[in-house]
Amino acid sequence: MKRFLLMLAGLAALTVYMVPDAHAGNPLPRDVGPNNHAGYEKECGSCHFAYQAGWLPERSWRALMGSLDKHFGESIRLDAAKHAEILKHLVDGSADRMQSLRSVQVLASLRGEPTPLAVSRVPLVSGIHGGFLDPAYNPNPAPKSLANCTTCHAKAASGTFKHVQFTVSDESFRGRESSIGVGLSDAEKEVVKGK
Repeated sequence: MKRFLLMLAGLAALTVYMVPDAHAGNPLPRDVGPNNHAGYEKECGSCHFAYQAGWLPERSWRALMGSLDKHFGESIRLDAAKHAEILKHLVDGSADRMQSLRSVQVLASLRGEPTPLAVSRVPLVSGIHGGFLDPAYNPNPAPKSLANCTTCHAKAASGTFKHVQFTVSDESFRGRESSIGVGLSDAEKEVVKGK
């Protein structure tokens, strides 16, 4: 039931995908875009994927940067100037600034939710991607967690998360679906099933 609700939240967030920027009169860019801060890339990207700031609201970035002594089991130390510089970058590009449709989706999925302390805990992300961790899905390559964006999104580092960038195959999962052959000829069903 929880997985269904998360997927529903993710799908609901997709409805804002085509929302234009009312202030500029132009549509917002679809994706969060690349990181444009070398210090953030160096300090954070040396241990994990340097998530673009638009994936979390300001309150999340402030909470994460305020608890670096307990950062996912690690104690991170930054000098005060570097800490302030990185925090400013994250706040300025946070989802609250709505600089992309993806950030608008993130905010829409967070309504009523507590402050997520990981991108993988944003309902938009967990709702759309939760099934990829299901053993029945059998993706290849298999992401170990939803935090491994680059496993499926080949252009994640450039801030592009379009579905066409996936390198995951779901052939074995689709082959077990009971509705797999609806609308297909017998020959097409055999091709889809791999026979």
